Amino acid sequence: MKSSHIELNATTATAIVTAEPLTRRVYVHPMTSGTIYVGPEGVTSLTGLKIDNANGIVSLEIPMNETLYAISGSGTPIVSVLVQGD
Repeated sequence: MKSSHIELNATTATAIVTAEPLTRRVYVHPMTSGTIYVGPEGVTSLTGLKIDNANGIVSLEIPMNETLYAISGSGTPIVSVLVQGD
């Protein structure tokens, strides 16, 4: 299991879970107010899955050899990520 806190920005998507040769369960939670969007490389606020602090912890399954990216709707929020299976 691996955990991290990652600062995001609104201009460039950041890899929050890197590709591995196995499927993993990932828990994502914005630690600060604001909205983040998660998805594949190139994710934007128009294409990503919207997650905000009020949602609480969001659980996602990341397929093998896939990377999960995140971008901020605005500002520089901190996102907490816990990865099972690493």
